[in-house]
Amino acid sequence: MPWSAYLLIAGLSLSAGLNWYGAWAQKLRLYYATKPIVLLLLIALFILWGGTLPSALPFLLGLGFSLLGDICLIPRSQTWFLAGLIAFFAAHLFYIYAFNVIPAPPLPTALVGAAAGLLLLALSVYILLKTAKKPELKPMRRVFLPYAAALVLMAASGVLCVFRPGWPLPAAGMCAFGGLLFLISDTMHAADRMGKHIPRVKFWIIVTYHVAQFLIALSAARWARLNPGL
Repeated sequence: MPWSAYLLIAGLSLSAGLNWYGAWAQKLRLYYATKPIVLLLLIALFILWGGTLPSALPFLLGLGFSLLGDICLIPRSQTWFLAGLIAFFAAHLFYIYAFNVIPAPPLPTALVGAAAGLLLLALSVYILLKTAKKPELKPMRRVFLPYAAALVLMAASGVLCVFRPGWPLPAAGMCAFGGLLFLISDTMHAADRMGKHIPRVKFWIIVTYHVAQFLIALSAARWARLNPGL
């Protein structure tokens, strides 16, 4: 690994640590100042790992739209929140496409699909009930529900990498765990937005989100180097 990769890993670790501390200690200036830096350094590291290979480009675009989403969520307004949601929706679509370039066998796909369907149903009911209690969020239903569908499909697609030929098992495991952590992070974010009190919620959201993105990027880089032309 080149020395520049070690520098990027050191910078990524430092910026993530500062960001997590800002979230835990409620030092919002530090939190918002360091938030985009983490994804920016992760993107640079991903490019160094082979993120410009044709098979890695959808993952690179997913990371890029995630960075855009991070930036859009810094201002505290409904308009910017919606813009951030749209950016992350696009990121999920790129991840879904990238995960599904190689199809999984029918039986695991059916089982994971059934679990994902039940989870999506539960999330949809939760969204409908919570937005009914908060009239100001009712107009957001048309965005929340498609976003929930994309989020669950992304996580399910990540889990199915364990069964896809061409995905080394360690990389596939990281991919699956990353997709599930992304799902957990966004679910906590949605619950917080809808009035559910979770202690230190910013900390738990950002830690699970950053670990998810790192695992997805690391696994995708390894897979892309083994399948450069897909």
